[in-house]
Amino acid sequence: MCPILILQHDNDDPPGFLGKVLKEKHIKFQVFDVTSGATLPDASSYSAVIALGGAQQVYDEHSYPYFQAEKIWLRKLVTQNIPYLGLCLGGQLLASALGAEVRRHTQAEIGFFDIPLTPEGIADPLFRGLPEFQHVFHWHMDVFELPATSILLASNSCAPNQAFRYGQRAYGLQYHIEVTPEIFVRWLASLPPGEVLEAGMQIEQARDNLDTYVKTYFSAYHIHSRQLIVNFLSISGLQ
Repeated sequence: MCPILILQHDNDDPPGFLGKVLKEKHIKFQVFDVTSGATLPDASSYSAVIALGGAQQVYDEHSYPYFQAEKIWLRKLVTQNIPYLGLCLGGQLLASALGAEVRRHTQAEIGFFDIPLTPEGIADPLFRGLPEFQHVFHWHMDVFELPATSILLASNSCAPNQAFRYGQRAYGLQYHIEVTPEIFVRWLASLPPGEVLEAGMQIEQARDNLDTYVKTYFSAYHIHSRQLIVNFLSISGLQ
């Protein structure tokens, strides 16, 4: 069985809960640091690819030149029908690689927000066994449009495109499934003043309700995350 390739874009966004579940399931995985500038490995050597988040902007290839090569690599991966799951930045990269716009949004989503599944999302194997109304963790200022021919799987009033499928096995999510309470606390503590001001009350609200987030929301959120990871493993032929 070939391992899963995890693409990491930020030291502050490690595999986290995702890595925990994969280890519990005895699924081998390798983490590749995209920011190193090293050549991306041959995707056909892996059972699936999962791309994590990061603080970068997909559309700023001048500041982050490695994105150009990653998008080319993603386009090839899709043609090979290799299972792909992009989380937040990873979802934005998939959308951009497939020709869709990624841009700064007028409103940040930071914290736990509802994402009702579309009828297509309810029927999709990625969300099998999950209720139609999800409460998941967001941390993003950018949003993506849908690539042509892709299927919208989840939406909400803040960012209408919350999850999509392209082809049979390539998925982009606008939210995170890998975040643990420890990662969340670290993100809050590391926010620079500019981002605090830009995102406004949402960040302050998260800080004020830290105990509630950790004790209440993460328990239910990890139920969602675990089921989604298991479903993706099934889609990838690993379960």
